[in-house]
Amino acid sequence: MTNLQLITPMFFWVFFFLGPKSDDPPKTCNPKQFACKDHVTCISKGWRCDGEKDCPDGSDESPDICEPNQCPVNEHSCLDLDVCIHMSKLCDGVSDCSDGWDEGPHCREKAPECTSFGCEFHCGVTHDGPRCYCRTGYEVAADGKKCKDFNECSVYGTCSQTCTNTEGSYTCSCVEGYLLQPDNRSCKAKNEPVDRLPVLLIANLHGIRCTSLSGSASRLSVPHTNQTMAMDFIYAEETVCWIDVGDSPAATQLKCTSIQDLKANSTSIRPVNITLSLHHVEQMAIDWLTGNFYFVDDVDDRVFVCNKNGQTCVTLLDQELHNPKGIALDPAMGKLFFTDYGSTPRVERCDMDGQNRTKLVDSKIVFPHGITLDLVNRLVYWADAYLDYIEVVDYEGKNRHTIIQGLLIEHLYGLTVFENYLYATNSEEGNLNPKTSVIRVNRFNSSDFQVVTRLDRGAALHVYHQRRQPQVRSHACALDQFGKPGSCSDICLLSNSHKTRTCRCRSGFSLGSDGKSCKKPEHELFLVYGKGRPGIIRGMDMNAKVPDEYMIPIENLMNPRALDFHAASEFIYFADATSYIIGRQKIDGTERDTILKDGIHTVEGIAVDWIGGNLYWTDDGPKKSISVARLEKASQTRRTLIEGKMSHPRAIVVDPQHGWMYWTDWEEDPTESNRGKIKKAWMDGSHHQVFLTSKTVLWPNGLSLDIPQGILYWVDAYYDRIEMVFLNTTERKVWECSHNKPCSPCRGVIINSKKK
Repeated sequence: MTNLQLITPMFFWVFFFLGPKSDDPPKTCNPKQFACKDHVTCISKGWRCDGEKDCPDGSDESPDICEPNQCPVNEHSCLDLDVCIHMSKLCDGVSDCSDGWDEGPHCREKAPECTSFGCEFHCGVTHDGPRCYCRTGYEVAADGKKCKDFNECSVYGTCSQTCTNTEGSYTCSCVEGYLLQPDNRSCKAKNEPVDRLPVLLIANLHGIRCTSLSGSASRLSVPHTNQTMAMDFIYAEETVCWIDVGDSPAATQLKCTSIQDLKANSTSIRPVNITLSLHHVEQMAIDWLTGNFYFVDDVDDRVFVCNKNGQTCVTLLDQELHNPKGIALDPAMGKLFFTDYGSTPRVERCDMDGQNRTKLVDSKIVFPHGITLDLVNRLVYWADAYLDYIEVVDYEGKNRHTIIQGLLIEHLYGLTVFENYLYATNSEEGNLNPKTSVIRVNRFNSSDFQVVTRLDRGAALHVYHQRRQPQVRSHACALDQFGKPGSCSDICLLSNSHKTRTCRCRSGFSLGSDGKSCKKPEHELFLVYGKGRPGIIRGMDMNAKVPDEYMIPIENLMNPRALDFHAASEFIYFADATSYIIGRQKIDGTERDTILKDGIHTVEGIAVDWIGGNLYWTDDGPKKSISVARLEKASQTRRTLIEGKMSHPRAIVVDPQHGWMYWTDWEEDPTESNRGKIKKAWMDGSHHQVFLTSKTVLWPNGLSLDIPQGILYWVDAYYDRIEMVFLNTTERKVWECSHNKPCSPCRGVIINSKKK
């Protein structure tokens, strides 16, 4: 692999907050924030329209941005906009509004106007004058006087499943597997066989408890589990799986057991050896069509999936995730839904192969946790543990509706839905209370609320019933004649429906041109990047639709701040600024080694001299130095080239073909005469000089050198922009960052530098 070419940006998650100056223009909030009308205050977008005034001027709850509750058809609001009464009760001599807004002098003064108003059905007297209304099943037309059919099916909860609008009325029906109830709107799931009733499976500290939907004990007794938070089942295989949390990552395991006829057999417990760590996984979901396991890790900030035997795992999402919590699947539609309450709390959707990521909810949301799906009506329910509500939207993020809110549902965790009811685990006093309630609330009538049972530290819960996991006649990941799911070599993932699939490869392999087979990548260009949370370095294909991991990730890092590569030896070199080490690992995952430890402080940049076989690094520790060592026997050959004479040495690149090295030097408190700099020197440390500085250079970082073109690139973390300079003319150009051309602070940009 002598022609191996890598592109190596370094991702450093550093945020800088500058206090406003007295002569500053109105403050511009970042895209993740809401700008208050005082032009000074920025708040989280999740706090907008949440019922609490978080802006000093209350503009986050202003009626012009927060839609008031709308009254049902043929009803009118009281002075309290949350209370509505039928328009026939206006000015009838009886105060139906608690504030008496429906009665008063206006009734006498404005009543004559109704006589000549021309309503087709009836006229109501309001404070604003006459208003027409219609008989049940009809609404006022656009002219404000005539009546037209009202589509009751547009109202959430009119029918529990299928709704058909008719002239002046509607009819409800149920999909296959459900029976319409005497109320002519509710649907009840059929039990097959008849005596197999639905039960609740509830994970807690000591085991998986099973109760009836009303809370009475079931005969199922799952063996002891340890601190289990995540759990799911495969009904067709009569199997329940959970994560057994140990004291260390190695001791944390995924386990499954058969619960045939709802009778657990302790001898049937089997571990599933997952190749990635499950130690920080709080929630999981099983694709019951393929048997794939999906996990959300809220410490390593990723969503990943493993095949049925656990031997192949791939990361689906690890960007713009900052506390993923809940996960739910709809395999028939090929959709994955998850909650995230990081810097921008939200509910999101993507395909089950990680593609087509879509934000569904990002306002009036703070700590979204549990999430569940109505697979029939394609609705997404989630619980917010801070705002204490359960809400719902459709799969497109539209038609948002509050199911229940208030003290009854504090600190919700797990959430599931079955028939007309939502079930949730609810800790009345947060994590301080070891006792958890399992509650049940009617999703169409929140007054129908009850506590089902209580247990110690309840977490995930599911209704165990075949209708919660509907089957399809065939799917794209079915086994082929050779026993391979979807004919994929490694793992088959459903994509945007159960009829389409994506093959993915395990780390260190790339997808072949046939879209099925996996091969060792040869002589190919790929991206190497590092993240500070979790501490990991990855290699990803930049061009393919499916982001294969071309190298085995370098994991278990604290804060990888710098990296480079040596193509001839296939080593990735990295610096961990928290562990105070410089290490290396081959792209196939072998030969992990710490090459420098003693005397290492805060290494912010490293660069490989691929001709001389040397490693250069900057250290922003007490001595502010630039050092060099041989790639082999580094600890025995290290030498300091430059010490002092710098404020904050950061990124570094080398040009061994011409004998120069370039590095950036930050100024912590820049002044007119003291700005950020890009410096250069011969590679032995001599001829130290300032290469570039100006009033518009403050925090330069992320150097990248295009040697054939003679261009040096860098990121300025203060101005949030990418710049370039021609080495022979010192002509500068700026790449301004915007929504169309985003850049991030402290993010290195390295182009193909033709290293051999």
